[in-house]
Amino acid sequence: MYSSSHSPSSRMYTPSRLEYIAHAAIAEPSSPSYHILSPRSLNTYSSCFSLSPTSFTYNHPVERVIPYSTTSQIYHTASFHREYHFEPDFFLKPGRETPFVGKAEEIKEFVEQAFEAIFHQSFPNDIRLSVCTPEEFRTLAPHPSTIGLSINRSTQGLISDIFILNGSLGRVLLTIGHELGHVLTPTLDNPHDEEAKAYAFSYVWMKIIQELNIAGLQNVIVNENPAPNGLHDKAFAFIQHLWQQGKTHWEIYCNLLSREESLAVAV
Repeated sequence: MYSSSHSPSSRMYTPSRLEYIAHAAIAEPSSPSYHILSPRSLNTYSSCFSLSPTSFTYNHPVERVIPYSTTSQIYHTASFHREYHFEPDFFLKPGRETPFVGKAEEIKEFVEQAFEAIFHQSFPNDIRLSVCTPEEFRTLAPHPSTIGLSINRSTQGLISDIFILNGSLGRVLLTIGHELGHVLTPTLDNPHDEEAKAYAFSYVWMKIIQELNIAGLQNVIVNENPAPNGLHDKAFAFIQHLWQQGKTHWEIYCNLLSREESLAVAV
């Protein structure tokens, strides 16, 4: 299921490399800054942006994320927002178990294959992926329903992180796709638009996995409705409405980025 509520607020903190943007109901962030990608023509998808040179980083130590404290020296170099809980089980067929993923190396090939098929470029070197044990993950995201989170350091010129709770192959790969839908581009002011953006990219991600049968998941992925909570269900319905009008999920994703589409206008 999908669940979250959003209440943007500003935070001040001491300078640190522990920029905290978590998928947890306990967080109170405002809008984050994401790495914006410049326009580029793609063979499979519309021209939206290009990617930096490749490098996948694995097996780095999971740093402990701590709340920020205010001291006499205040910095405003980062902005924050509450992230969104993503439940991939709604997109996976019940009873179709897939192998357990405990390390990022185990899915490196699949993530790179999907990413390169979408963008015709290698995975960017400013995004780092970790698959964490429950113990590691809960030091970053204590809320029990959280299964993925991202830490964005692009405004500081540092590597951004995606942390995923270990689990089945299908669950982990779909959660990665949703997280990428958030962190590849700047956050949108409207939280419904931001969630719709992530859903749109999730569909692009799932479609590529199905078309290329990546990790043998071709017959495992299905489309279902998220739980009604006023955010995810509305974002999902908005994506479905545009798709039924004949727009592709990639077009919807790009239109949300350019503000050509918005739930703020549609609702």
